[in-house]
Amino acid sequence: MRKVPLIVALALGLVGCSLADNPVARWAAPAASSPSPSSSGSPASPPASAVPEPSATPTATPSSPADDIRLTLADARKEAASWVTRHNKLIKDRKWWDEQARADTLFAEGTRHEVVIDRGHVSDGKKDRARKPIRLTGKQTYYVPRNQPATGEWFMLQATYQGQDRAHLLAFWRAKGESFKLAAKTPLHYGQRVPAPRLDAEGYATAAPMSTGGAIAGEYMIFWDYDRHKRAGKNGYRLAKDNFSRKAYARISKGAYVGYQSFGTPWGFVARDGGSVFMFSMLNHPKSIWQVLTVATYVRKGSKEIQELAGDWYA
Repeated sequence: MRKVPLIVALALGLVGCSLADNPVARWAAPAASSPSPSSSGSPASPPASAVPEPSATPTATPSSPADDIRLTLADARKEAASWVTRHNKLIKDRKWWDEQARADTLFAEGTRHEVVIDRGHVSDGKKDRARKPIRLTGKQTYYVPRNQPATGEWFMLQATYQGQDRAHLLAFWRAKGESFKLAAKTPLHYGQRVPAPRLDAEGYATAAPMSTGGAIAGEYMIFWDYDRHKRAGKNGYRLAKDNFSRKAYARISKGAYVGYQSFGTPWGFVARDGGSVFMFSMLNHPKSIWQVLTVATYVRKGSKEIQELAGDWYA
């Protein structure tokens, strides 16, 4: 096995703060059956081997008074539009990423590592890796949980970038006193659709247990670790036979040593059928960033099989 060269020098600015800017990453202790990544991860929920069927009319459940909502659906729409505007304004300056603090106003977790990778490519003369303006087109679907962590707010968005033929999932996070940052993003796999969320009477999603997301992310860490790959599927959760990562691993592992030191916050909501949808990024050590794997997964209620809805191997 050969190891892909690491973008070390450019990553030094991230040392000690790759996940520190996201308090949600410390929400709960990892499940005993899953590894304990340094970024923090936790337990589990259900899967599916078939493409999930979406629903335009999810079942409504009782909700609590509106005054307990810290992030409204209208707020989420405004914040997403504000982030896109701030992003497009910032990247007009071709030297914007010379200052990490400027990037930190927009990016966190997985996307923060992606910026380091892009910076390395552009420094090497690959101008096609320079950031481009984002234009969201078509229908936009917001997944906004009613109950938010004490340390901040988050939401997910499904939207299509202008000029691209697949919808993307994006996860935004805002710590107290800060603006929203993009924490993770990935295009859906062709043929996959996001299951309809379980909504309350006012249209708010039910956040899935982060401990469940941690267990699923922990299984991905084992699966993608070349040295531990053969132990995958023995800790409860397992990747479905048609999971895209199974095909990708077979190709990528032939030319590179693949493995991750941690994973970002597993953002997730409960699906209408009682299953769970999660989105998270697999991360390198901040001193040696050369790849980010961001995936969105679906596990049906009562199952342990992980279906992959979306994935992006960024290197």
